[in-house]
Amino acid sequence: MATTHYRMAELVHKHMTGSLSGPDSIELNQILTDPAKRKLFEELTDWHQTRAQVKIMSEGKTRVSWRQIEAAYPFHNKWYGLKKYLAAAAVILPVAGVVAWYFYAKPAQEVIPTVAPGPAQTQFASYHAKSQKAVWKRAAGLAVFLDELKNGVIGYADGEPVIKNDSELVYPAARRSNTLLTDTLQTLRGGYYRLQLPDGSKVVLNSASTVLFASTSGSSERRVSVIGEAYFEVVKDRTRPFYVRVPGLEIEVTGTKFNIEAYEEDNIIRTSLVEGHVKLKVGKQVTYLKAGEQAVFTASKQLEVKTDATLVKDAIGWKDGSFVFKDNTLKEIINELCRWYNLEVQYKGEIPENTYYGIFSRSSTIESILDYLQKQTGIGFLVDGKRIIIQP
Repeated sequence: MATTHYRMAELVHKHMTGSLSGPDSIELNQILTDPAKRKLFEELTDWHQTRAQVKIMSEGKTRVSWRQIEAAYPFHNKWYGLKKYLAAAAVILPVAGVVAWYFYAKPAQEVIPTVAPGPAQTQFASYHAKSQKAVWKRAAGLAVFLDELKNGVIGYADGEPVIKNDSELVYPAARRSNTLLTDTLQTLRGGYYRLQLPDGSKVVLNSASTVLFASTSGSSERRVSVIGEAYFEVVKDRTRPFYVRVPGLEIEVTGTKFNIEAYEEDNIIRTSLVEGHVKLKVGKQVTYLKAGEQAVFTASKQLEVKTDATLVKDAIGWKDGSFVFKDNTLKEIINELCRWYNLEVQYKGEIPENTYYGIFSRSSTIESILDYLQKQTGIGFLVDGKRIIIQP
């Protein structure tokens, strides 16, 4: 029992810090086939709960429990023999406490989940090893591949420098203007890029995605358009609302954090709100979202609002280095894998509309993920060069 708790805590910690390896992903998904363990996993990956546990530990409120552990394993240095220490903790503390101890015992810089996912180590590594694969297009028509440029000043907006910093493009704070020029940032398959807009708002672009934006700040409003998937952290400015346009839907905010997923091939648009409030407009229909809610707009023009903080957390797993599939169809899963691993797909036969559950690191090999899916679905997968062949 102690080992089970310890290992579960270790896997949860790796998942939350974006350090889950391919074999770890396979092991975790095997564990999550148990509904009770899946429910426990979802509770343990709640950052608010983990932070509360860490705070309790840092304030010394678990002194009695830790004295029990230290009595059983009297290490002079608490970092020495950490595995045995945690194994003992698992006997005395609930597994949530062990997860929290992982974060309490690790150096501070390891507590925050990593933002940029590492390149997948697969036979396709040469196709997507550079997460910086993106194209930057200026309003005047000049387009450049950002991974071919060195860090530093790479252009100007309103006379001020635009800076590239690894996989981030930073626009200068510009004076407000009614004359707006539209620039474009487009990630390629297997690419991932961050953008700081002239007003200070931040955008993270997923693979095969595009954002169109003004190179200077608008005087009365701020507008961007998105194709694909992007995560936004919008600077609050009640005098200038921030609008995000995707095909068929418009989002209005003043300052908030949210994710928008609008890939054409998926025939669905998901808006997931992390903080604040947003207003959604679909034609004449207006819907308001609050933190912890997700709006789903389908090809049939139906708009459904789901109140589930777990759904929202899962929706942004990609930016922390994870594939999180929960009640996704096989086609949705394959589409996302193809975008990240830069692959094409060929279906030989009808694919059932069943939904599946799985969590994988983006550094997993494509073979390990497909092997898991094959065991879960009974469907055959074959990787042939840059193509996945699927045969029911």
